[in-house]
Amino acid sequence: MTSVDQTGTRHPPRGNAQGGTAAHSWAADVGPGVVAMAADNDPAGIVTYSLAGAQFGYDMLWSCVLSYPSIVALQLVSARIAVVTGNGLTTNMRKHYSRIWFLLAVGRFVIANTFNIAADVVAMGVGAHLLWKGSIAGFATFFLIISIALQWFVPYAKYARVLKWLALSLFAYVGVDVALQLPWTRLTANLFVPHISWSEHYLEMLLAVLGTTISPYLLYSQAEQQVETQRPEDAHSNDEKDRERRLSRLRSIRSDTLIRTALSNAVAASIIIAAAATLHANGRAPDSAASLASVLGPVAGPFDTHLLGLALISSALLALPPLSGSAAHAVASTIGWPIDPQHNRRIAFALIAIVSLGGAFGVVLAAMQLDPIRVLYWSAVVNGTTATPVMVLLVLLSTRHSAVGDLSAHWTLRALSWLATVGMGAAVVARYACSLLG
Repeated sequence: MTSVDQTGTRHPPRGNAQGGTAAHSWAADVGPGVVAMAADNDPAGIVTYSLAGAQFGYDMLWSCVLSYPSIVALQLVSARIAVVTGNGLTTNMRKHYSRIWFLLAVGRFVIANTFNIAADVVAMGVGAHLLWKGSIAGFATFFLIISIALQWFVPYAKYARVLKWLALSLFAYVGVDVALQLPWTRLTANLFVPHISWSEHYLEMLLAVLGTTISPYLLYSQAEQQVETQRPEDAHSNDEKDRERRLSRLRSIRSDTLIRTALSNAVAASIIIAAAATLHANGRAPDSAASLASVLGPVAGPFDTHLLGLALISSALLALPPLSGSAAHAVASTIGWPIDPQHNRRIAFALIAIVSLGGAFGVVLAAMQLDPIRVLYWSAVVNGTTATPVMVLLVLLSTRHSAVGDLSAHWTLRALSWLATVGMGAAVVARYACSLLG
C-alpha cells in the first residue's frame, strides 16, 4: 500500500521481502508537518500551560515568546544534519560520539518518551471521562488499543486529516482571550520581559513549560522525516547540483518551521493567558480536569468539559506516533539495525512495543487513581529534565566537519541553539539548587 507523508511525497509499499502486511514506517507519515501545533501542544502541554497561567498569572508568558527563535534554530539544525548526512540524529550520534555519551542521551530520551506516552494515554482516559463519564482506566485502555491499531494499519496522514479538525478545539483558548477584557499593557510587558521568581515551585513550573515547549521528540522526528523523504542517491552525492538541491530544500524547511512553530507557540501563550485571566484572576485552584475545563467557559459555556475532552483525545492521538516512532528509531540506531524498507518491520514492531509499554504504564497509573493532572505535569517536568544532554550533542554535531562537511549550521543557528541549551540546563540546576537550599 502506498502512503503519503505530510510533504505530499508518495512512498512505495513497505513490508518484508516476502510481502505481506505493510509495516508502516513512522517517519514516512509522522513528523512536525500538518499537525505540529496539536502534536506539540499535547495533553501534557495543555495541562502544563494551564497550570502555569492558573498559578503564576502572566509571569511565564515570556517563555513562549523568547523561546521561539531557539526552538526554530534547534529544528533547523536537526533538519540540516539529516539532509546533509542522510541519517537521523541517533545514527549520527552513534557514529560521532563515544558510546557512553550516546547511551546517556538516548537512554534519557527514550525514558522521557515512554513516560510521556503513559501520560497521554491517561489524558485520553480523562478526556473520554469528561465526554461520557465512566472509568478513566477503561477509557484509557480503549483508546490505547485504538492508537496502536491506527499506527499499525493506517498511514498517519490519513487519520490526521480527521483528527486535526478535532484538534482545532485548541483554538478555543484564543477565543477566550478575545472574549475577555485583558490587561493588555501588563500582558504585553510579560510577553517580552522575563519575570523569574527564585522559588522551587516557580523554577519547577518553568522547567515543565520549557520541557513541553522545546520537545526533544520533535527534533528527532524532524530529522527522521527528512531522511524518509530524501532520495537514497542524494545521501551519497556531493556534486554541485546536489549541493544546490540540498540548500533549496533547507530553505523550504526553514519557511515551514518558522510558520508552524509560531502557530504552536501562539496557542501555548493563549492557553497561559486564558488560564491566568480566569482561574488566577479569580483565585481558583486548578485541582481537577473539570476546573481546567472551566477556563473554556467564556466561549463554551456548559460544554467546556466536552471541548477539553476533545482537545485531550485528539492531541494525544496525534502526539503518540511521533513519540513512539522517534523512540523506536532511537532504539534501532542504538542496537545498530539497518534502517531501510527491508528492515522497517522490525522498527514497526519496536514502535508497537514502546507504545504498548508506555500505554500499559499509563493504564496502571489510571487504575491506581493517581491525580491525572499531576501525571501530565510531571511528564513535562521529566521532559525538561532530560532534554539538555540531547540538545548538547545535537548542537555539537552540527559543527562537526566529519558529519556535515562544509554545510555546517550558521553561527546564528548555533548561538540560538546554545542559548536554549544553556537556559534549559540552568533551569534544571536552579530547580534542584533551590530544593537543596530550601
